[in-house]
Amino acid sequence: MYPTKRRVVITGVGAVTPVGNTMTETWNGIIEGKKTVGKVEIFDAEKFSCNFAYQVRDFKLDQTGLSEKPELREKSKFLNRAGEFGWNASIEAAKQAGILSTFNNNPLKTAVCLGVGVGSPELSWHKEVYMTEKYEGHETNPYHRKYFPNTLSTLVASLIGAKGATSTIHTACASSGQALGEAYEMVACGDYDVVMTGGADSMVNPFQMAGFCLLGALSSRVSDPKSASRPFDADRDGFVLGEGACMFVFEEYEHAKKRGANIIGEICGYGVTESAYRITDLHPEGRGVIESMEMALKDAGISPDQVGYINAHGTSTLLNDKVESLAISKVFPKDSSKAKVSSTKSTTGHLISAAGALEFAVAMMSLKYQVYPPSVNLKKQDPGCDVTLTPSEPSPMNSAYALSNSVGFGGSNTSLVARRV
Repeated sequence: MYPTKRRVVITGVGAVTPVGNTMTETWNGIIEGKKTVGKVEIFDAEKFSCNFAYQVRDFKLDQTGLSEKPELREKSKFLNRAGEFGWNASIEAAKQAGILSTFNNNPLKTAVCLGVGVGSPELSWHKEVYMTEKYEGHETNPYHRKYFPNTLSTLVASLIGAKGATSTIHTACASSGQALGEAYEMVACGDYDVVMTGGADSMVNPFQMAGFCLLGALSSRVSDPKSASRPFDADRDGFVLGEGACMFVFEEYEHAKKRGANIIGEICGYGVTESAYRITDLHPEGRGVIESMEMALKDAGISPDQVGYINAHGTSTLLNDKVESLAISKVFPKDSSKAKVSSTKSTTGHLISAAGALEFAVAMMSLKYQVYPPSVNLKKQDPGCDVTLTPSEPSPMNSAYALSNSVGFGGSNTSLVARRV
């Protein structure tokens, strides 16, 4: 999008997901088609129409920096469940990029841009304090701060010593996809040399799960939850919630080379649009999604036939998969495109605000290792989803480019292009 656009590379990536508490574990779990979905353990969801989810397990908050910096330790108590996932993923990415203890970058040229969810209200605490007006003896600030979307962003900025812009984006399921795109532009246009970016979310709580159940968006396949998330399958009946975080260190190419950083991938294209249609529905002709993909390809300076893999938003809902497939087929016609499509939500569930970041990481790792992620749970492809899906097992890839889509309630669409380094 800039005449003299700088190259933006990725020097660190970290993840906490239902299939692994690191990026390596997550990637291996996705390639293996690992199924960790099960009954909700965080609260009693037995009477919900959907009582299962992909949950993060065996998680412990990383104490890096907390003992050495009292101000960080004080702030860390404001992290909610999703924020703790984001903290660990940020530390993993920062360590891999080498920007924790030995980083000497200009703090004003270092920034943070995250896509974060709306938080998980602790309803029992609200009932005890507000409904009964028993304010005495309660420390209200930590509970209120846990709901602030920017709590994680400010803590991560302190972690890496960033004194540039610290921003938080919430555009529903497109949140972290848009955060990555904005972070890419912050580096590409020359304002910053390093940006920590990504997303974190957890909606596995009674408040949000009840809302999705009432909306009819979640799968009701309670007798067989392991096969419930089945993007593009003819028998799909809704999405399955997941939770977690994925974080990156984006860096200007020459800056990374000069300090000897390990470059693991590159982001080279970004498209963002608004469908301006309905709150929960995609435009039936794919408007918005089509434009975001075209914008990202133009920004990357490539043609559709150069893209070998598309990590689709692919929620496993009837409308989303059908319309996104239509959009993909219009931009990547099957008679001229070699692109294969999959949605890794079949393995991770839907991470909502963190989905875009994790799925771009999958696209990047697919290029790095030249392997297509499997289309897990696909039994019979819906003929109305006329795209070339990846096989049910990992398969070899031969491509330099991949694209990742995110689509959010309200009509936000983002597309990101990764390039193999």
